[in-house]
Amino acid sequence: MNKKDKRDKWQVQEDQIIKDCQNKNIGAYKMIFDRYEQPLLHTALRLMGQQQDAEDAVQMTFIKLYKSIRNYNFGAKFSTYLFKILINTCFDLLKKRKRFKTADIDLDSLSTDSSPDREIYLEDAILKLPQRMRVCFVLFAVEGVPQIEIANILNLTVGGVKSNVYHAKTRLRAFLSDPAGEVNS
Repeated sequence: MNKKDKRDKWQVQEDQIIKDCQNKNIGAYKMIFDRYEQPLLHTALRLMGQQQDAEDAVQMTFIKLYKSIRNYNFGAKFSTYLFKILINTCFDLLKKRKRFKTADIDLDSLSTDSSPDREIYLEDAILKLPQRMRVCFVLFAVEGVPQIEIANILNLTVGGVKSNVYHAKTRLRAFLSDPAGEVNS
């Protein structure tokens, strides 16, 4: 069985699992949770910067999925639908964080190595990118999500996604060449 056949087979299975979720089958929700928890958590951590915030975002995403699964359109890709819920949840939490002016980003949750190396500088730089630019960059460059899917998740054009990714890369290169500088410059 080639890769495309496996993907098609999973799509048929996933459609049935989603129908089961729409009928409030808890076992079907567990299957969706098991398949998507880690990819969602990985993306949320890159966007939120703190482990606890990322875990909260993923938990809230699954709660929102439970409440909205009846609205899922089978013509759309399920992962796009689910990641859209996650991104909107992260945006909401980030807005709330800014409003309440909580503590700065906890870089220790991103790396066990406390020495100031290039990876920590990169994580710091990614977290300093403007929100939409950060989401486009993380989804495309880190998670490997196709630009057309990112456009669907964020309600942008593919050109808008490409522009955000390009500008993110430009800012990150500038930051890494001068870590004492600002990403926004």
